[in-house]
Amino acid sequence: MPKAAPERIVVIGDTGCRLKGREAQDCNDPRAYPFARVAASAAAFEPDLVVHVGDYHYREDPCPAGRAGCAGSPYGYGFDAWAADFFTPAGKLLAAAPWVLARGNHESCARAGQGWWRYLDPRPFETGRDCDLPANDALGDHSDPYAVPLGAGAQLIVFDSANTSYKGLPPSDPRRARYADTARKVAQLAGAARYNIAVDHHPLFAFGANRDPKSGAVTLFGGDRGLLDAFGDVEPGYLPESVQMLLSGHVHLWEQVSFASRHPTQFVSGFSGTAEDIVPLPAMPPPGQSPAPGAVVAHMSSGSTASAT
Repeated sequence: MPKAAPERIVVIGDTGCRLKGREAQDCNDPRAYPFARVAASAAAFEPDLVVHVGDYHYREDPCPAGRAGCAGSPYGYGFDAWAADFFTPAGKLLAAAPWVLARGNHESCARAGQGWWRYLDPRPFETGRDCDLPANDALGDHSDPYAVPLGAGAQLIVFDSANTSYKGLPPSDPRRARYADTARKVAQLAGAARYNIAVDHHPLFAFGANRDPKSGAVTLFGGDRGLLDAFGDVEPGYLPESVQMLLSGHVHLWEQVSFASRHPTQFVSGFSGTAEDIVPLPAMPPPGQSPAPGAVVAHMSSGSTASAT
């Protein structure tokens, strides 16, 4: 049963084994797909609570022919793929503690949304908000934020960012108004506690890196532009000052960024099973570069599984 004041909290994210077109991870190799080992290690920590920051399901397409590392893997959006990607490797950790689960972009209605609503969302099942009919996807791709008390005046605030766009959301896009409504409801929930930790899948205040395959040049990208557009319509700092921390995933690495400005500390835990991002981040961003407009970086750290453990 949940503890009123959990003290040992594990944060994981991006746990599935990627099978998407030509992108194939060796799901049969525990070194290439380490989620079962990560989950067992986290269970041995004897946590009071587990927070998953989204992206549970990655086995969308068949293993490429001749690829022994993933041969025979189930794929698609049925329970066999869900079991292989999440329920079976997470078994020891599912038995160890209660979970709080955020929704990732892999659980949007266009992808594994049906499984999300049936298996993982904490609300009662609701016909129409189930990703069964494409005509209802606008409803099924959004849900209201909710709070999870942690005791001692602290709480988690979990919000759904599954259907945002890294390209940004113009004012004409109905998703912008929906996520602005999410921002207002996050602020309302944050007023009920002294210390607030927001939880979603897409970072607002973190960096990722791309490397040009020809020149080798590395460029950084910042927080999710769609959320920054919508949340910025409500709050200049994107989240209210009563939110002190944001837990996210999506970028497949470990990262922590804190700020000299009023923005909350951002943690990214997106390296718990799926193929990692291997382009390293710098110790500090180049002068003048920020993950979000107005956010002034004071400190950051990052790494892969090998460097984090």
